[in-house]
Amino acid sequence: MTIDLLPGRGVGLPAPLPELRFGLTEAEVRALLAPHAGLLPDGVRSTFVCGCSWALAFELPGVSVTLGADDHDRLHTVTVGRNPSDDRPACPVGYRGIDLLGRPAHELVEALRAEGLPVPDPGGGNLRHGALFLHRAPGPRRLPPAPGRKPRREKPFAFDYASLSAPVVQDAPAGHDGPAGQVTPTEAAE
Repeated sequence: MTIDLLPGRGVGLPAPLPELRFGLTEAEVRALLAPHAGLLPDGVRSTFVCGCSWALAFELPGVSVTLGADDHDRLHTVTVGRNPSDDRPACPVGYRGIDLLGRPAHELVEALRAEGLPVPDPGGGNLRHGALFLHRAPGPRRLPPAPGRKPRREKPFAFDYASLSAPVVQDAPAGHDGPAGQVTPTEAAE
């Protein structure tokens, strides 16, 4: 039972739930999930996500899934977050075959780099690589070190949220005979 973030495509939910592709409307997403209501005990509910024209949320074992739309009312972003109030073992969240949540961030970065992805070191509990964004839940606020003292090393941590966005669509240049909405080659490779 794995949730797969699919670069350039969307999200593959655990079988028998469907794959939800970027570009779907809210009605299409709801129609795809409706036959599986028994697997989504809390149902699919509308939620608020800043900057999204619509957003839907549902629960799977140990995680919350949020889907957000762009200003064209199309599915644009998928976010999966660990749900600490759910006692069930969490669904793994995969990206290119690598589990993103629940393992130490430094191990995750090493695994992504071993796949040839030039990911940066996580800074401040965040990591962004193209359309992929990883974030850890905020913890207790740390005070800066006293003058003359070395800053403490950050303790090992795991990411709590993984988010994948649709590739950025570029408008066709003026006078271009091809269709508008071309995806740049770099973004298509993501």
